[in-house]
Amino acid sequence: MNKDCAIVQDLLPLYEEELLQEETKKFVEEHLQSCEECRRIAEQSQIPLPAHVKPGASSKKMIRKITVRLTTIQIFFVAIAFILAMSTTIINDNKTFILTYAILGAVTYLFYRSVLVAVLLAGVPNFIWNCLLYMTDWFGEFYAESFSEALQLSLFSLAVHLVFTFIGIAIGFCILKIREEH
Repeated sequence: MNKDCAIVQDLLPLYEEELLQEETKKFVEEHLQSCEECRRIAEQSQIPLPAHVKPGASSKKMIRKITVRLTTIQIFFVAIAFILAMSTTIINDNKTFILTYAILGAVTYLFYRSVLVAVLLAGVPNFIWNCLLYMTDWFGEFYAESFSEALQLSLFSLAVHLVFTFIGIAIGFCILKIREEH
């Protein structure tokens, strides 16, 4: 095999996909006309798959299984976020939200590798729960005297919880960086 053969064989995939510049394409075509070995390799690479091979049949099942698992995990995270929102409200003087929201932020960031998803998973359930708590009398009493005060309480509580979520996200980010270095 000479140098031109090696170059042409390396270029064959790009030639078949028509991704070569015109000058390079002419070089490959001229070589294929003169070299029987490279012409045979080019012809073999264009052979279609046998009819009994069904690409994608098993991959569809695999994708479906992965989607079901991910959906289950996502539902689990959302449920945990709602439980945390209900059990760690500031109004009850429950300070465990500091640790739980830092852990929630770290775990969701490590799983999704997305600050936005971690913030949404921690923030949305918390905000919904606080709106229910402060804006309704579902729990036997009103905690605010007006809608605007209730909204301010909900937003303040959300902000405090998100601060600790961001601390957890930072911890998760540091964990990932440490793991990448090793």
